[in-house]
Amino acid sequence: MALLLFDIDGTLLRPLGIGRRAFERALRRLHGSVPSERFGYDGLLDPQIARQTLAQLGIPPERAAVESLLEVYIEELAREPAPPRREALCPGIPEVLQEARQRGHHLGLLTGNVRAGAGIKIGLLGLLDFFRTAPEVPLLGAFGEDALERASLVPVALARCTAAFGSGFEPARTWIVGDSRRDVAAAKAAGIRCAAVATGFTSLGELRSLGPELALPDLSDPAPLLDGVEGRAAA
Repeated sequence: MALLLFDIDGTLLRPLGIGRRAFERALRRLHGSVPSERFGYDGLLDPQIARQTLAQLGIPPERAAVESLLEVYIEELAREPAPPRREALCPGIPEVLQEARQRGHHLGLLTGNVRAGAGIKIGLLGLLDFFRTAPEVPLLGAFGEDALERASLVPVALARCTAAFGSGFEPARTWIVGDSRRDVAAAKAAGIRCAAVATGFTSLGELRSLGPELALPDLSDPAPLLDGVEGRAAA
């Protein structure tokens, strides 16, 4: 039995620009403009995105300014229409989630999205129930507001999942499933395992070069991920 901590953008959901559009609308509402130069959001925490964007506009990225931007960002994100489900989900989602639970594994999130944003995004596409133990309880895992950098989300996610599932998870049985270089780096820094999937902006070759335990083109076939997690396939 393993704990699989899934990233959202580029891993569960195709990188469709939903978050970027909402951030840019929030910036226009609050500050009247957006930065002239874009940077990659993949693997960053939402507060990091907010701070970097404000700095680009010459606005001191102080706590109050970051919190205000994130609050308006959530309002804008909630206005995003639901995209067609099969076009928006990454290959193999939700089938790999269903198969993982059938095999007895536990699921959580490890994402740079703040919790409210994570709920909106996966709620648009019907994935909420994979990441909570009951409809009335919060999403399981760790979120953008829980740490200053991605690796520090891991102990937060472990503590919450241990409490929710009533059992601890050894590092060898704890996996980040993500699509970015930062997911691989976070797993290595935290001493857990990583399954890197090339469904975001990072190629399979680049991901393999970082040395994750598993590197997969996508999750369209659940077996390579789940057999690898269970020690029944070569990394």
